[in-house]
Amino acid sequence: MPNAIISVSDKSQLNILVPFLEKNNYIIYSTGSTYNHISAFIKDINNLQLISDFTNSSEICDGRVKTLHPKIFGGILGDRHNIKHVSDVISTNGVFFDLVVVNLYPFQEKFEETNDENILLENIDIGGHSLIRAAMKNYKNVDILISPLYYEDYISGDLDKRDLASIAIRHILDYDSAINNWFNDEFTNTYSIEKAMKYGLNPYMKPSDILSKNGKSPLFEIINGSPSYINMLDCENAIKLTLEARNALGENFCASFKHTSPAGVGKTFLEARNIDPKSSFGDIIGFSGTIDKEMALQIKGVVSDGIIAYDYSMDAIEILKNKKKGNYLIMKQKKLDYGIQLRDVNGVTLMQPSNYSIYVCEDENIPLKIRRDITLGYITLKYTQSNSVCFVYDGKVIGIGAGQQNRVDCIKIAGFKAKEWLDRNNIILNQNLILLSDAFFPFKDNVEVAHNYGVSYIVQPGGSIRDAEIITCAEELGIDMIFNDMRVFTH
Repeated sequence: MPNAIISVSDKSQLNILVPFLEKNNYIIYSTGSTYNHISAFIKDINNLQLISDFTNSSEICDGRVKTLHPKIFGGILGDRHNIKHVSDVISTNGVFFDLVVVNLYPFQEKFEETNDENILLENIDIGGHSLIRAAMKNYKNVDILISPLYYEDYISGDLDKRDLASIAIRHILDYDSAINNWFNDEFTNTYSIEKAMKYGLNPYMKPSDILSKNGKSPLFEIINGSPSYINMLDCENAIKLTLEARNALGENFCASFKHTSPAGVGKTFLEARNIDPKSSFGDIIGFSGTIDKEMALQIKGVVSDGIIAYDYSMDAIEILKNKKKGNYLIMKQKKLDYGIQLRDVNGVTLMQPSNYSIYVCEDENIPLKIRRDITLGYITLKYTQSNSVCFVYDGKVIGIGAGQQNRVDCIKIAGFKAKEWLDRNNIILNQNLILLSDAFFPFKDNVEVAHNYGVSYIVQPGGSIRDAEIITCAEELGIDMIFNDMRVFTH
């Protein structure tokens, strides 16, 4: 009769796996809590045994040692075709195991939740890890299942022995990388292909794939369509900008993104999209709230590559699925990760903390409405390619100049777009137009150009050797100069 070891923390789907094993005449060997769970629904209790009864060894060290025993590992590692192995197993009154079903303690999850060393140490798996490695080493004779995710495919025969071993060793690599990163304060990563892409930034850059890291599930869900390399970059910036603005200002915001920079930011889709409609053609839309039917119908009528949002109504999903002949990209952000950022450059890896640091203008000498616009503008610049500036008016980012080698050209580009928007909406400025810069002004010509577009406020970090000259220029032109001491370059 075949034999199986089942020792799991995640007991879901056992009600599917165990009946299959019973039907195929397996004897199941299990540890305490898993044994109790299976005994509640197994048809013949004689087909279920406690591992401690089989080994004649009780669990010790508060459960740290359950399965570490020659009878267990001889039964897994023994080669059925090697007479010496067979005699070794028989000599210990052991049996050969044909299937090992085991989960590892959730170290990665605990690592993300706590810095408590005692909790993390208790979640370093020993027995389960050893069982997986032993079964993987002898995969020609032993099947290994490390997650309920694979039970149904195993039952249906869609996974062969080598597939199961490959999944298992990948799981161990991810697990050990997480422990290593904590123990040694290092950044060892493992990767798995989540989804193939048609190509990278350009058609000749292939194969290209979306990879998950260290066994962690993606932070997003792809509801429809298939994202490109560029889509993925725009989606990240779009959702981070809008969610950060919502967290800082308590309102939902929408952003229209093209080539890793926003074309417009507003409180509604139509506001954001109509700020610079020429640049927004074929954009990625980011929204910090729930896309409803009304907004979906608005989006349906424009040329757009995709959308990423906090959530969707069912009506909205059905409407958006019909765009682009059913290929419209719809992504949902499950959570944000503001951890360490790693980037490979010229054969080395650069590491830095996340750019997450919400700037809220709290100067009570400035009107509240202006303070809120300043906050929105600075959050926008954090997700705009440097050098960058933006013009903000009445809760909307109406002009953005991105990626220029000098700041004056950024102002001219952003100012031209802001003026176009103001003219289209028949707005005659008398005050309250704000210009924000992601870094200091090196010369007073930046102020002089900004004045040509009717700016009332300039917000910048300061730090130029010519700050005094620049302040004087602003005062002479009637512009309030505000320093916030925070550079927000994005490259």
